[in-house]
Amino acid sequence: MRIISRYIARDIFAAIVSVALVLLLIILGKLFIDLLDEVLDGDLTADMLGTVLLLGVIRYLVILLPFAVFIATVMVLGRMHKDSEINAAMAGGASNKDIVQAVMSIGLPVTAVLFVLVSYTSPWASRLAEMIENVTEQSMVMGQLSPGKFFEMENTGWVIYAQEQNAEDGTLHRVFLQREIDGKLSVEVARLARIQQSRHLSSALVLVDGKTLEGNPGNADFAISTYDEHHISPPQTDFSGEAGKAKYLNINALFALNDSTYVAEILQRASIVFSTLMLLLLAIPLSKVNPNSGRFSRLAWAALIYILYMNLVIVACSAIEQEHKYGLPLLISVHLLVAVITFLGFQKQWWIRLKQILLPGCNETS
Repeated sequence: MRIISRYIARDIFAAIVSVALVLLLIILGKLFIDLLDEVLDGDLTADMLGTVLLLGVIRYLVILLPFAVFIATVMVLGRMHKDSEINAAMAGGASNKDIVQAVMSIGLPVTAVLFVLVSYTSPWASRLAEMIENVTEQSMVMGQLSPGKFFEMENTGWVIYAQEQNAEDGTLHRVFLQREIDGKLSVEVARLARIQQSRHLSSALVLVDGKTLEGNPGNADFAISTYDEHHISPPQTDFSGEAGKAKYLNINALFALNDSTYVAEILQRASIVFSTLMLLLLAIPLSKVNPNSGRFSRLAWAALIYILYMNLVIVACSAIEQEHKYGLPLLISVHLLVAVITFLGFQKQWWIRLKQILLPGCNETS
């Protein structure tokens, strides 16, 4: 790599870090406030706040990185055009190839990181955050059982009743629990019960000196068993078979499933990676400015292009998920359009003419 390429790559990397940190601080602030509201509402415990916050940052990196890379590249190259550094480099024998090499030396590693994020890390973080919130909510609900009242736990199908509760240790007396196991009704009746917190986020209901009745109502095939102590945990959310939970599955699991929802999710994740490369290349001609113009005069256009591009991708993937026939052609057309504009952007005379139409008063000097 030539010296000019290393110089450009170093500046782009520094700008990416700066832009990403600023965006990350903004996202962290909003996410922290939202999670704090959940803690105050009793939907999340304070000791899990940091973990969920970190998982949220990992999820937002998928959105943050492509934008930060695109904006940072336009900023750096725009500044170099403004200060005539690019013109001086071109006069010294540099070419667009050196600029592309510099941009790709940063873009390809970032794209590789982004691929890992969208394929594995982000789904894992989303799934774990959802599990933590569900388990925390169940644990807090179990801790709010009131004696003398039937209580139904949401999303579990459990119905719990306790006749009395010890005010000192919270032990429940004469407990009734109804639930469904493999399509059969199961009823637990115990003399005592207590709630036990697990190190693995979940809570368990420990029943002491009781019996289990299991069978189908109306039939005489009920099985009855007794026990001294029985641990029961609320059922956990299963993300593996729900079409609406595609975002929780890694790329390997998505390829193993045959449904338009999963196909749309795969294409959307692939589009995030591909669009990052396209935007990086587009940033090279887009950043060309007149030395008399502002060094950041292209940022507004860059932000507009990013928003339009990403929204069109989302619309196309949504159409694919809903099995509309125009979904896939629209997605291909969007990427193809950006690729064609990027290619033509390197054809100087065409790019000058387009900018004269879109940006009246702009004179190209490089």
